[in-house]
Amino acid sequence: MSSNLSISVKEVSKCYKMFDRPQDRLKQGFVKNKKYYKEFWALKNVSFDVQRGQTVGIIGRNGSGKSTILQIIANTLTPTSGEVKVNGRVAALLELGSGFNPEFTGRENVIMSCTIMGLSHAEIQQRLPLIEEFAEIGEFINQPVKLYSSGMYVRLAFACAINVDPDILVIDEALAVGDMRFQLKCMDKIKSFQQEGKTILFVSHDSYSIRNICDEAIWMMDGQIYRRGDAKMIIEEYQDYMKADTVQTSEDAGMISEAEGRSDILEIKEVTIVESTDNIVPFRQPISVEIKFTLKEPVKQLLGGVAIYDNQNNYICGLNTKLSGYSLQDQPGNYKLRLHYKDMNLMPGTYFIDVGFFESAGVVPLEYQGKIQSFRVASGEYVAEGMIYFDHDWFLLEEE
Repeated sequence: MSSNLSISVKEVSKCYKMFDRPQDRLKQGFVKNKKYYKEFWALKNVSFDVQRGQTVGIIGRNGSGKSTILQIIANTLTPTSGEVKVNGRVAALLELGSGFNPEFTGRENVIMSCTIMGLSHAEIQQRLPLIEEFAEIGEFINQPVKLYSSGMYVRLAFACAINVDPDILVIDEALAVGDMRFQLKCMDKIKSFQQEGKTILFVSHDSYSIRNICDEAIWMMDGQIYRRGDAKMIIEEYQDYMKADTVQTSEDAGMISEAEGRSDILEIKEVTIVESTDNIVPFRQPISVEIKFTLKEPVKQLLGGVAIYDNQNNYICGLNTKLSGYSLQDQPGNYKLRLHYKDMNLMPGTYFIDVGFFESAGVVPLEYQGKIQSFRVASGEYVAEGMIYFDHDWFLLEEE
């Protein structure tokens, strides 16, 4: 295995035996020449490599094989065929409920996990205070894990995973659980891992997170790799596919919806449509959206964004300060953020505005308000049909 590779997956397949009745499982133990089960192939000849220092996201519908391949890479699941090679120490943060023994205390589980990871007794004792400090669960570290809330479980699991000095960090959806401050701490740690050249494999239903964290994305479908490439390009293809397939999904809104109403770090006070009368905007005229907000705590590289939807909830346009290269103040205070649209060339109709503020990667929402404001584009003339008006000219040419 090349020293430049962190992970090499070669022709990996995973088959599960599906029994209709419990007694069929017992029969199968005695009868070898007859199948009492159906085969379900969670993975089918999956192959890919991950270079050292890459952050790769894996997306796909439920049942596409995302979590299965992570478990095989993390060595918590055995493939039916094929092989996986890893170059370095792997720390895995898999779905909630895996990894810890519920009857053991948090401290005992940490010691056991670190031992499995190959740390010596001295190394474990050195890292225990760091893990406790990061997890911030207080005296619960000495209580059985079965008494933990989901947020406490993830805190301890993540604290343990990142403090064993892994070369490869594997994360499966777990960061969607936990409060906002903890998510910010996790994102800071992930960014520091990236700067240190560590390899990260990241599964999430939140395609916005994949697009903003990852270098590349792998799109899985029916247990196979359907697409792989630049994260932004793959996410765009995936979102188009989901829309075309007429599947109602809230994957991108998953984390955002949790942010509504939370205002302990940042609070959106008011959103107004400037240069309008009663929120009526003349067709093809400039308008501005002004956001009054209060930042209560320092946030490095604060990101603000505005999205426009039509009355059928079609996503028209989303802009944010990071994409535009515009920096916001990161110290506490009261501010007004204004977004100016130079030419509102949306077709006449009613449109709705979402406003959100995020940490620097655009993943953890500090505050998000959906449909917080609306406006109507009006025109006294019948100019065109559709959603957007394009500047254009007509030409009539005679064929020679």
